[in-house]
This record gives sequence, structure tokens and C-alpha cells, in this order.
Amino acid sequence: MEFHHFAYPHKLSFREADRESRCLGCLDVINGPAYISEAGFGMHKVCAEMPPQIQKDAFHPHPLKFKLLDAIVCDACSRLSVSYICYRCMYCDFNIDFRCAKAIINDENEIEKRDDEDLQRTRTLHFSHPHQLTRCKVSPILTEFEEDFIEEIWTINKLKLNKLKCVACKWELQDTQAFMCLPCRFIIHESCMNDMPMQVQSSLFHPHHILHPRPFFNAGEVRCYACRSKVNGFSFYCNKCDVDLHVSCAKYRTRATKHSCHPHNLLQLGKSIIKRISCRACGRKNCNDSFFSCRKCDFNVHPKCIPLLSSFEHKRHLHPLMLVSPFAEDDSGDYYCDMCETERNPEIHVYYRAECNYIVLDKWQYKQKQME
Repeated sequence: MEFHHFAYPHKLSFREADRESRCLGCLDVINGPAYISEAGFGMHKVCAEMPPQIQKDAFHPHPLKFKLLDAIVCDACSRLSVSYICYRCMYCDFNIDFRCAKAIINDENEIEKRDDEDLQRTRTLHFSHPHQLTRCKVSPILTEFEEDFIEEIWTINKLKLNKLKCVACKWELQDTQAFMCLPCRFIIHESCMNDMPMQVQSSLFHPHHILHPRPFFNAGEVRCYACRSKVNGFSFYCNKCDVDLHVSCAKYRTRATKHSCHPHNLLQLGKSIIKRISCRACGRKNCNDSFFSCRKCDFNVHPKCIPLLSSFEHKRHLHPLMLVSPFAEDDSGDYYCDMCETERNPEIHVYYRAECNYIVLDKWQYKQKQME
């Protein structure tokens, strides 16, 4: 049985799928007979039978018409949705994803009507962006979706939803609450937005002037002064020196150390800062190790490429401690030196004893050496 769908240009045949694929409508995996194209794309029978227009006055006063290949924040479930098919009101800024549309058609109870006041609570203005931001949920389906499926149906929007990164912390967004401006492809964790300062004083990479927020809108090519990577959407800026810093770089915390290999103090920098620099000793770059760095001289060297002890013993701990690469013992986000209980950067190498789960900063190796 052949079927012509209003949203898909090729013929669909009702049959078993030759390979595992996802429904173009609800995005769930197809199991069993479905409407399948020769290219292997298909739709569940119930999804293929969805109408091109929905009129449910109890849910929304205007008709909702289908739209292809779009990214929306669904006004029913607040989920950021990549859809081959979604439904949009032509009269007001109201969108629902395919799953919620199907639930409305089937009168499922989990979809509740949201009034204008409720919808307005999901939208806000913030100094990090010139436009209104919409609160949304970035769900796992966006981060686990197959590359070939996204490439096939998502070329129009040019948005890699499985690789969305927060403009503040630069971490990928997975199953989390965020705020987004879809037209600008601007997205930020809700927690990062709430914790963002109005200014940064005495930044590690630009300590002499106060940095102020600078949102970008089609600003072109702007590079971070610290990590040299492109700035997307927002930075902290010094207008006296024309210096931009990523939010994470502006707030970056580490410490300086002295070593005989260089006349100046060396900063200990992690991989989020040193993506574009190479080691003066071994020549390698883009590795997962940390660096000792002198920004004034553009001198950068791996800890393992200079005379650091591979292990040392300290009188305050029973066992020898081993030098290890950047280390995070869990995903709590809170990391401390067990010797002095000061906060530490998980991107920086440490001395560690696995049996005891005991971690200390390398400054204790230097202090121990000075006492000998």
C-alpha cells in the first residue's frame, strides 16, 4: 500500500523497515510495519495520519498549521525540539512539537493548556543578549540523535542540536534547563545565567581593568584574548584595551608558580584555555594535559616536560603521591586539595593516591622540596 504524505515528497510504502530508523514525525524508533520510503525514512502509521492543520479551540484559539524542518521551543512542554514536522500558529508566536500535537489530537491528559501569563513566565530579558530569551528543556534526544538523520533533515537550519554549547561555560547541553534565543542560536544554562556577574574585576588574563558584559549580534569574527577561540554570543569586554574574554575565561581561576625553566611566574592552565598553543619542549598541542604558561612571553610547557617529580612523599600522608594529569574524581563540580582544603581547578595536574582517594596540589611538592 503506497501513501503520499503532505510533508514528504517521496512515496511511502507500508512495510517492514530494512534497517533501524526513526519516525520523521515523533522521532521515536520504528519497530514493526510503518510507512517507509525507498531511502529508508519513514513514519509510524499513526504519525503519518496526522492532519496538516489542527483546530482545537480548547487548547488554542487559532488553527495550528504544519511547518517543515524547523527548530522550536514547544509552548506545550517547553522542550527545545528539532522537528521534520512541527505545528505553528500563523497569527501569534505559538508553536508545538509533533509529539504534543499528536497528544492534543488524541486528547491525552498530559498536555495542558497554558495561558498567556503562564507562557510569559517562560520568557525573560537578560543583559547577556539583546533579545527576549525563552526558557526550555534540552532533552537527551537532541544529544543522542544519529548524525546521518540530522544531516539529512537539518541542512536548512544549520543548527547542530546534538552539539549545542552554553555561551557561558562552553559545556554541551544535555538534559538540562536553559534559556535560548532561537533566531540567534544563543543558548545558556539557566544556572549560568543566574550566576553571571554584571562585571568581572581583576580577571586572571586582564587584571588591570574591570570587564563589562558585551552581547554580540552578528558581530562577526571575535576572538577571546585568553584562549584565542571564537567568541559566540557574549563576552566580558574591556573597552580601554579592546579585549574580549569568554565568560568562563574571564572567571578562570588558577595560580602562579615559579620554576627554574623560565624567569617569570608561570600560570597553570587547563585544556579549556590552551586549545591553540603548543608545548615549547615537545611541540605537541591540542592534548588533554595542562600547561605551565607565561602569557607575556608566549612560553608554554607541559608539566611532564619540565623537571617535576613523578612522585613525592609528605609527612602529612602515609603513602607516596603520584603526579597525574588533570583529574576530577567525580562530576560534582566541587574539587579541593585534601592537604590544605583550598578549591582546585580540575584541569590542572595534581599529586594523587588512588587507594586513599587523596589529592593534593603540586605546591606541596615544592614546599616539601624547599624544606629538605
